[in-house]
Amino acid sequence: MGSFAKTHKGAVLYGAQDLRIEDCITTTPEDHQVQIRVRATGICGTDMHYFQNGRNGIYVVKEPLILGHEAAGEISAVGKNVTEFKIGDRVLMEPQRPCEKCVVCRRGRYNLCDQMKFSGSASCYPMVQGSLQQLYNHAASFVYRLPDNISFVEGALVEPLAVALHAVRRSGVENGQSVLILGAGAVGLLCAGAAKIAGASTVNIVDIDQGKLNFALGKGTKDGKGIADKAYRIPLSPNEGESRTDFAARIADETLAQPGFGLVDVVFECTGVDTCMNIAIQCATKGGKVVMVGLGTPVQSLNIGLAGVHEVDLLGIWRYANTFPTAIELLRTGQIDLKPMITHTFDLEKAADALKFTLSRPDNLVKCVITCK
Repeated sequence: MGSFAKTHKGAVLYGAQDLRIEDCITTTPEDHQVQIRVRATGICGTDMHYFQNGRNGIYVVKEPLILGHEAAGEISAVGKNVTEFKIGDRVLMEPQRPCEKCVVCRRGRYNLCDQMKFSGSASCYPMVQGSLQQLYNHAASFVYRLPDNISFVEGALVEPLAVALHAVRRSGVENGQSVLILGAGAVGLLCAGAAKIAGASTVNIVDIDQGKLNFALGKGTKDGKGIADKAYRIPLSPNEGESRTDFAARIADETLAQPGFGLVDVVFECTGVDTCMNIAIQCATKGGKVVMVGLGTPVQSLNIGLAGVHEVDLLGIWRYANTFPTAIELLRTGQIDLKPMITHTFDLEKAADALKFTLSRPDNLVKCVITCK
């Protein structure tokens, strides 16, 4: 079973930009759970929204919430019905907690479960506490062993890699197909890498941040190897007097006119911005696909008419299902290297500083991870 301290440290969010390091009550894992001594947690866009605004879209922090869901650590205790793990095992967690009983779960698409509970999120009540704490209990069925050649910090990035793999699976990318990525953040970069592994012959990427595009091309990395073949920086906002519709059309035309660019078989839209969705539709070849990876404004004005007459399929993405084992194997075998993406780390005691730093969006930031000793 393991021994239990009475309290442990955690980063608790009380409201917008009000994050406090506090003593949290340490609870014994339930019969089907394991207790994880968390060693690393990646900062995700949802964590940033909760920290900055006290909410993530429609989900509002109404009571103290521990953020974090991209996590790895080691087993410190096991519930009495858990036989597949032992104290000391190096692990990472899949932060979803579906009911595992409904029709959707039984079909294998448990990410769409109506009873889903997600770590570090206000999307259900009572809210499920996250991994920005020293000790964390989680269902053993959604915990995976971390291979010895993968660090805890790398293990924390398996979760966003799982998102990318789910997106690529949904897209059905085939050998020799062309891909465009809109958004060179962590998930966009991982979508590029996953598309390459799936067989895409050309993967280009666009973003408003030249620093991220340089990283995608391998500039400044130790080995000089890039994830993308070509990159193009697009402007942040329209010209004065230019409508958003005209802006999207102009940027699409400018992007397609760049050397090495052109209409593509699959576009991964990783920003959630409606302008970028319209750019994506206009950059997809006839009969192509646009995968909606980024989550932005719920109601958007999209060029559905063009998508319709060009038979461009619009595919939604909601988290992931059954992709963690594949993600771990890709890391274990060296087919994807996450180390260059980890550009900044902070200790748990400095969690608020880490979130503020990430919100400042410095040029050299790709992924920030909070570690716990």
